[in-house]
Amino acid sequence: MMFLFNGIRAEVEPVPGEEGWYQLTGKHIQRWTMDVADTAGDLLSCNVEINCNARIRGIHSWDPEIELRDPRFNHENDEENASFFVYTERGDGRTYMILAVNQAEYAIFRHLVPHESGEEDEYDPIEDYRLDAPVAKKAPAKKPAAKKAKATA
Repeated sequence: MMFLFNGIRAEVEPVPGEEGWYQLTGKHIQRWTMDVADTAGDLLSCNVEINCNARIRGIHSWDPEIELRDPRFNHENDEENASFFVYTERGDGRTYMILAVNQAEYAIFRHLVPHESGEEDEYDPIEDYRLDAPVAKKAPAKKPAAKKAKATA
């Protein structure tokens, strides 16, 4: 069982020539503070199509067992119990992936990917994940100077 309390929304785009496959654009990445399954239900009630069977390069392409073992990507993930899906936003026409993540995954994601500014800072200040100033590095220890041997004549 996984505790998936956090969510991430990130822009994706179709992989050319690969039906059902998407790739991250590296843009429009943000924390998703609403429940992922509730979001799927809300979108469906507004007649927005969601794809719970989409595949993401870098996730599904690395290890085929991820679809067998991870409930976000196997038969347990469906429209009624969505923890991962792809949809296209009506307003801006962008395609997004919404993925439920556990706290460890989110902390890594939060550190590696700069988030867009906005309301999320109220929910998830970066100070929870890193110090403002970098930790000072210790200077390397100096090796003691070798003693010179006295020359004897």
